[in-house]
Amino acid sequence: MPKYRYQAVDENGKRVKGRLTAADETELHALLLEKELYLTRAKVITEQKRGRPLKARELSEFSRELGTMLQSGIPLVKALTILSEEEGIRTETRGVYEQVLNQVCCGFSLAKAMEQAAGVFPDLMLSMFHAAEASGSLGKTALLLAEHYSRAYKLDTRTRNAVIYPKLLVILLIAMTGLLTGFVLPQFEALFGLMEELPLPTRILYSITDFMTERWYLVMLGAAAIGLGGKAASRIPVIRRGLDWVSLHVPVFGRLQKTVCTAQFARAFSSLYSAGIPIVSALQIARKTIGNSYIDFQFDKVIFMVQNGSTVSDSLNTVDGFLQKLSASVRVGEESGNLDVMLCSIADSMEYDAEQVVSRMITYLEPLTIVIMAVIVGGVMAAVMLPIYQSYHVIEQAGF
Repeated sequence: MPKYRYQAVDENGKRVKGRLTAADETELHALLLEKELYLTRAKVITEQKRGRPLKARELSEFSRELGTMLQSGIPLVKALTILSEEEGIRTETRGVYEQVLNQVCCGFSLAKAMEQAAGVFPDLMLSMFHAAEASGSLGKTALLLAEHYSRAYKLDTRTRNAVIYPKLLVILLIAMTGLLTGFVLPQFEALFGLMEELPLPTRILYSITDFMTERWYLVMLGAAAIGLGGKAASRIPVIRRGLDWVSLHVPVFGRLQKTVCTAQFARAFSSLYSAGIPIVSALQIARKTIGNSYIDFQFDKVIFMVQNGSTVSDSLNTVDGFLQKLSASVRVGEESGNLDVMLCSIADSMEYDAEQVVSRMITYLEPLTIVIMAVIVGGVMAAVMLPIYQSYHVIEQAGF
């Protein structure tokens, strides 16, 4: 059925805008009349534009405030009105909340209304709200989702913060190298020109400096080609899976990536299963939260195995990229009959492990980056100082 963008007025003459799915304008008019709204204008939406996905922090705040108000007995429409009128939120986000409110006022369920804002709310949230509305536990589920996205935000923030210090050191390294080669080295050109032969490190440094100076446009073009080419290549599924495979198997950082992917899947699967979502559907939704196309590609086999009678633990054990701790813990839950409790425990354990791996990575990265920086800067300094030292040595010998 087509989707309409409509304008209507209520019995007080107040204008109302929104979107609604109907077979034709007659049905649209009838649907609005049920809400005491009178249609004034309607237009078929030929192509629905996908909105900007809400970030984990925004999803956490939305779920927590909504869940708190619903648990306090505030009606859904009133809660959505409060959220849409809240200060400090982005104009785009406010528009999404108002759209959801209008759809709910027109008779849609909350999950259906959120689906109309294509691409804004994740499938995990939509599925859990669908199940919660059927069971009458919308407020409780919203608070559960708030905790889920709060943990996801903290883990993502901690992971991104882990590379801030190395990035700063790299920027400092580039600046110092540029200063030495662009300002210090030219000061000694007259002296070095009197020498019969320069040391090898100095000749290499001069070659690099001359190339960067005379062929700077080639450097810029090469950097742009690598950047744009890499971005375009990463959109090709086969190449994307290959890059994601490398990220899982590279030394040190691969362990972190495996732990983070396992933690993200465990938390999503735990939340979905606890909300009463069937296992196959939960697996289909949770696979989208992993963020690794190589692991996601393997889930076709996982779901096929589960549909044909295999246990979840045996199916997950075939996935290359998850820690073995995940399948072992799921097996314990299946055998004890407490899979929901065990899944929650797995999620907490995996997130704790991820935080510990990030902390260890920071511990390794900082001294490693300093050592690399010292080697490069030391090499540049040696290339500058060696010929100076040799010239002093020659002068000293000539004096005798």
